[in-house]
Amino acid sequence: MEVVGSNYPPPPFKVAMSKLVSFGTMGAVATTFFGEKMFEMLGTQRPEFVVSMQNNKMSSCMGAWFLGNTVSQNLLNTGAFEVYYDGEVIFSKLEEKRLPNIPEIIRSLDVAKLERASPRGGGGAVEPEAISDVERNPF
Repeated sequence: MEVVGSNYPPPPFKVAMSKLVSFGTMGAVATTFFGEKMFEMLGTQRPEFVVSMQNNKMSSCMGAWFLGNTVSQNLLNTGAFEVYYDGEVIFSKLEEKRLPNIPEIIRSLDVAKLERASPRGGGGAVEPEAISDVERNPF
């Protein structure tokens, strides 16, 4: 049996919001370094927070970078832990709202294997109680 890990895709809206947050982070860093020139070109006076950001460049950049990346990663986090066997869902954290335990995954895999091996072509359901203790714990 081969185990393959992959990322569960987040919803498109959250991906778009994450990109927007990243652009905001870059805008904050750019304002920290070039805010004086930007507001001069716009013909307006620099706001007090921009003056403060420019006086504390290191803190401003680190804060924007840390906050932006934290928000962006939280938007992209799905919390998914999905287990598939032969294209069939064996366990879904998104549906169950909890993580599985090892015996539960092994039992579900055994049931799926027995269903695939059944003479009816995988159509018959096999109850977990039908699996012997030896089949349940291969270790």
